[in-house]
Amino acid sequence: MQLKPSQLPAHLKSMLAPVYLVAGEEPLLIQEALDAIRAKARAEGYGERQVFEVERGFDWQRVAESCASLSLFASRRIVEVRMSTGPDDAGREMLQQLVQPPAPDVLLLVVCGALDARTREAAWYKALDAAGASLYVWAVKGRDFGDWLDARLRDAGVRADAEAVRLLAERTEGNLLAAAQDVAKLALLYPNRHVGIDELAQAVADSARFEAFDLNDRVLDGDAAGALRSLARLRDEGAAPLEILGALMWSLRQLIRATLVFARTRDANAACDSAGIRRFQQARYVRALARTRPAQALAWLRRAAHIDRLVKTGQEAAAWEELITLILAASGAASQASR
Repeated sequence: MQLKPSQLPAHLKSMLAPVYLVAGEEPLLIQEALDAIRAKARAEGYGERQVFEVERGFDWQRVAESCASLSLFASRRIVEVRMSTGPDDAGREMLQQLVQPPAPDVLLLVVCGALDARTREAAWYKALDAAGASLYVWAVKGRDFGDWLDARLRDAGVRADAEAVRLLAERTEGNLLAAAQDVAKLALLYPNRHVGIDELAQAVADSARFEAFDLNDRVLDGDAAGALRSLARLRDEGAAPLEILGALMWSLRQLIRATLVFARTRDANAACDSAGIRRFQQARYVRALARTRPAQALAWLRRAAHIDRLVKTGQEAAAWEELITLILAASGAASQASR
């Protein structure tokens, strides 16, 4: 069964195949397709996931043993095989064996990068497709990019007219990851509001508004110096403390939710999934989780609430000082200094 990315949601509503081959040329769309498949699998009771990263000299027998072995922790599990290109000779032979027929209570998920036409016609590719479903993600270009961006905005609750979509498409120039990040920011800046060319032009041109989210990225990355430079630039450009604080508190709330799950499971990606953090944003949160305890994140949010009170009681100078302290703490500067 060959699927297009747009067909995947309807497919997953009706069924979960035992085998999926996901490959293509757009990493963001590949990752989002995988997220959807894994979410469906979790809902169907697949409680364990084993991931194999295929490199030169990889022992394919490990995959066969994983598919055949009994799980100690769950009755159903995902066996995920990831590779940048197609498999070698041993891998092609093994994959064909594994799906004739697929192992019961195992979801085999094979992930590849871009594959040429000859590879997509190979016996191993056709065998996986015949046993379950294949999804190949083509590059999104030209008019298709504008249509994709328009749909992305609607899904995020942003109603944008054609000129606004065209401006955003020109700004992101076919870079889906950059476009997805900008859509996420616009959804926060203009929730459930119509965005015309003037509003979008202002948001795009007003670097301070987007810089507030870039400051968040530096905090999550643990880049204290870069975060302070961003804060200084925002202040010089006339950004208000509450505008910066609002974006920062949004990130801190997501981080708190993730830390609470991570403290129990020690699975950073699952914690981010549980917190509702999109996959293309998770790398930064994963780095932050490695150095953050739930109590710390809660303390940062309390400090943010204190800054909010300072601004609203006319103590803006003190609020800026407290904001510096918060950014240093949340970016890990204090813990680094104590080592």
